[in-house]
Amino acid sequence: MAFPFKRILAPVDFDPSSLMALEFAAKLAKQNDGTVFVLHIVPVDMDVTGMPQYVDLIKRQESLDRDKLTAIAKQHLAEVKWEILDQMGEPADVIDDVATKLPADLIVMVTHGRRGLARLVEGSIAEKVLRNAPCPVLAVRQEQ
Repeated sequence: MAFPFKRILAPVDFDPSSLMALEFAAKLAKQNDGTVFVLHIVPVDMDVTGMPQYVDLIKRQESLDRDKLTAIAKQHLAEVKWEILDQMGEPADVIDDVATKLPADLIVMVTHGRRGLARLVEGSIAEKVLRNAPCPVLAVRQEQ
């Protein structure tokens, strides 16, 4: 971990609240002459390596997502250096793996603040990332 934070990982799921977290990441990167790594994850719960029809479908989705991510990055990260990363897998695991491999100085991500049954059913990606992250995590609370 290094301070000031220069390598900032910002997972984005196209939800407006994740874009709010991306703006936080942009401010931190601008203050520290850093780079924002915009990560989008195609959630896949099974190994599709032996299933070419699914691999092709996922690759097409990644291409569409990359176009959206580029537009978002140009809009929200105009004043900072940025790079787009796209992966597939279980989101919390992918975020932690990418943060380790970069290595990231900071992860900036949204937390949806779910409670009760919604949290039990949907789980909390932010909470899972916090438990296993190789660096500090800034959890930006979703506006309600």
